Amino acid sequence: MVSRREPWLAVLLSLFTPGLGQLYAGRPKALVGFALLGQLATWLALGSWIFLPAGWLTLLLGFVLVLGVLLANIVHAARAASRAGPGYELRAYNRWYIYLAAYGLLGLLWQRGGFQLAKANLAEAFRIPSAAMEPTLLVGDFIFVAKAPRSLRSPQHAAIVVFQSVEDSLPPLRIVKRLLGLPGDTLRMIGDTIYRNGTRLSESYVVHVASEPLALEEFRLQQIRSWQLPHYAGRDPGHYRPTIRDWGPVVVPADSFFALGDNRDESYDSRFYGFVPTANIIGQPRIIYFSYGRDAGVRWNRIGREVF
Repeated sequence: MVSRREPWLAVLLSLFTPGLGQLYAGRPKALVGFALLGQLATWLALGSWIFLPAGWLTLLLGFVLVLGVLLANIVHAARAASRAGPGYELRAYNRWYIYLAAYGLLGLLWQRGGFQLAKANLAEAFRIPSAAMEPTLLVGDFIFVAKAPRSLRSPQHAAIVVFQSVEDSLPPLRIVKRLLGLPGDTLRMIGDTIYRNGTRLSESYVVHVASEPLALEEFRLQQIRSWQLPHYAGRDPGHYRPTIRDWGPVVVPADSFFALGDNRDESYDSRFYGFVPTANIIGQPRIIYFSYGRDAGVRWNRIGREVF
């Protein structure tokens, strides 16, 4: 049976799944090739955003790589259909149910599975929804969070980390804060100033937006005291009454960390819910790939910026 291969249909099928248009045009080997190439381009793009120096060129390199493969896939499918000509003889795989099966196996299982694997082990995209990390991260910043190499799961002091909340929520809440305490550290805050192991920290990244000390409800003060008491290293724990700006000393337990937001007056952080298991760390923000403010619009000067 003879049936003309339409280039526009080959292009349309290629948009659903890389290589599907080639299968339609009688090039089944190209189906496998473009399916593999699409995955490789995605992983290489994510890898470039994680391991190469941050900046516009790095972002552009990754996007050009992915878009280049997609464009090559479309152009190849259109040319393959054109070359097949009006006298193309249908093959056994030129059936609608074969196309549907290919879409299911390659588009839904292979591509989605590869994407989920990359998201779990290489990098994941996040949007900043709150002002807790301003001015380092603004509301509307879109960031890539690096999950590889595994050494990122054990970051150093002052590193910004994304971690899963210790408090129950559905879906599980993911939080971005700055890591200030590691296992064995003794932490204390006096008048908003953090002391680690007796040394005052110079935190140039911290801002305070409230003109007056925050007035916390009694249950919040009890919440702070309840988690701190088992780790309190000061005198007279019976009369210890910590506040949001004055507390400690407390000792960070094993396999845990203490994290605060840079915008101290707008951040719900370890001061309230306590230490976080190191196993909860998801990764570290690496690069801002897009930024949009409700009033400012696209913040071009932030795109490509490294997060630190």
